[in-house]
Amino acid sequence: MQVGAAIRRVAVWSAVSFVAGAASLVAVPSSVSASGFTCANGPGYDVRSGDSWYGIAARIEVSVRSLTDANGATLDAMLTPGDRLCLPSGADPSRACSNSYTVRSGDSWAAIGARAGSTAGAVAAANGVGIDRAIHPGDTVCLPAGTSLSGGSASSSSGADGPTASGSTYTVVRGDSWAAIAARAGVSMRSLLSVNSADSGDLIVPGDVLQLPEGADIVTAASVRLEAAPTQGPCGFGDTWGDARSGGRSHAGSDIFPGAGNYVYAVVDGRLTGRIWNGAGRNAGNAWTLTGADNTRYFYAHLSDFAPDLRVGSTVRAGQIIGWVGSTGNASAPHLHFEIRPGGGIAVNPYPILRAQGGCNNGRPYTQPGGWVPETLR
Repeated sequence: MQVGAAIRRVAVWSAVSFVAGAASLVAVPSSVSASGFTCANGPGYDVRSGDSWYGIAARIEVSVRSLTDANGATLDAMLTPGDRLCLPSGADPSRACSNSYTVRSGDSWAAIGARAGSTAGAVAAANGVGIDRAIHPGDTVCLPAGTSLSGGSASSSSGADGPTASGSTYTVVRGDSWAAIAARAGVSMRSLLSVNSADSGDLIVPGDVLQLPEGADIVTAASVRLEAAPTQGPCGFGDTWGDARSGGRSHAGSDIFPGAGNYVYAVVDGRLTGRIWNGAGRNAGNAWTLTGADNTRYFYAHLSDFAPDLRVGSTVRAGQIIGWVGSTGNASAPHLHFEIRPGGGIAVNPYPILRAQGGCNNGRPYTQPGGWVPETLR
C-alpha cells in the first residue's frame, strides 16, 4: 500500500526531535505497519531518529516539496523513527542515510568530523544543515559517503571539577578558546585547528569535544594533586565555587577558614611567579601566585603578610610557609581564598581537590627548609 494513498484515510501522527531542533510530521496509516509499505517509485526510506523533511531532501538532492508530495504530506507533519517514506522518482534511497552515528554527550560537528576523517561542514551538510545547528545526545546524524566511525564515540564529558581530556581528545569548558587550548597543550593553534578541520572563526562551546594534535599534553583538574595542604588546621571550608560576589563577579575558588594568623603553605614544589600587595581597589589584598612544574598555578589571597625573604622568582618546597591567613582586600573575615588553574589555564573548582587532600593540615606543622618545625598556633 502506498503511503500517499493511505494518507487519504485515517492516519496516526507522532513526534520526533531533529538535530536542528525543528519538528516535522509524517502520516503512518493505521491499517498497516511501517515495514509493510510499498512505494510506486521504488524502495521506501525508513525514518531514523534525528531525521527531518529538510535533512532527508537535502541528502537525496530533491526538493522538500517533491518529498512531501510523494507522501501526500505537508511540512507540519511530524516524523517518527520507524515511519516509512516514499521517495520521489529518481531519488537514490541509499543516499538518504547509508551510514549513521548516534550523538553522545560532548559531541560536536567538529569532533564527529575529525573522528570520521572528514570535516565539520561535510558532516553538517550530510544532514542538510549548517554547523550552527545544535546537536544533542541521542540524535542520529548521517555521515558523509565513504566515512565511518569505529569503536563508538570518543567523547568525554566535563564535570564540576573542570576540563577533562581523554587520550587524544579534550572537552571544552567555559572560558576556553582555540588559542588558550593550544597554548595549554603545547601545540600551535594552526595544528589544533587542522586536526579538527576548523578555522579560527569557528565557535567552540562548553561540551564540545576536540581532537588534539599528536604530542599534545593538557593538564586537567583530574590530574592535579596537592603535595601539602594550603593552610595549617583545623579549618572549615566548603564548595562555594560559582557563588555570587560583589560587582557581578562569581567565586572562582574556595574559601578556607583556619583562623587569623595561621600558616599558609606552598601546596607543591614550585616557584612564586606573582605577588600582589594590599592597596586601594585590590580585592585580593596581599596575594601570591605559585606555579608548579606542570605550569599549574595556585593563587592565595587575603594574606595578613608574606613570609620574609620570599620574592617573585623564589623557589619553594611543598609545605613551606609562604605567608599567614588574614583579611586584607575584599574580605569580611580572616580566611584564605585559594584558586587552582591547571596547566596555567582557566580556574577550576578546587573544592574536590582540597577535599581529597583533607582541606588543611590538621597535624603537626610541616617541617621547614633547614629542618625546623613551627609551633602549633591553635
